[in-house]
Amino acid sequence: RRSSDLTGWRGSKVLYFGDHLYSDLADLMLRHGWRTGAIVPELEVETRIVNTEQYTHSLTWLQALTGLVERMQMFKDPECQQVLHEWKKERLELRALTKNLFNPQFGSIFRTNHNPTYFSRRLCRFSDLYMGSVSCLTNYDLTYTFFPRRTPLQHEAPLWMDQLCTGCMKTPFLEEMAHIR
Repeated sequence: RRSSDLTGWRGSKVLYFGDHLYSDLADLMLRHGWRTGAIVPELEVETRIVNTEQYTHSLTWLQALTGLVERMQMFKDPECQQVLHEWKKERLELRALTKNLFNPQFGSIFRTNHNPTYFSRRLCRFSDLYMGSVSCLTNYDLTYTFFPRRTPLQHEAPLWMDQLCTGCMKTPFLEEMAHIR
């Protein structure tokens, strides 16, 4: 409150950074309406992993394979069921692989397979932006505005290709599948 009295800045005019969701950010956001930035040092390692070719290819194929399994379920003949069984097995292996790239015991701190973790949901609830270090801001001009990304809900069709699957248009034969929903 004293800083608001001294500067005259109130509510969304204040951007506060902290490294603990509850003791640093939640109260300031909920009670005072401040904008908050979370410092998450683990993000640097996670980002490095997500940007590897192995992760990108595995996730792209996992998403494509999931779509194929969803569409193949309607076919009941033995040949289709055998293919479906093999795809489901491969899908489970890919899920384990992508999880284990982060940490074999619990995976990513941000995601459990396709769902955000509790930490990730709280992070999005109590911070307007998050980064591995405050120094990440040096990559942006002082007039740069950060906008939230719209995340499609389960019942909404994704409108942009980057929401369908990261890098999927680089994979042969998936370009033809882009129109299938």
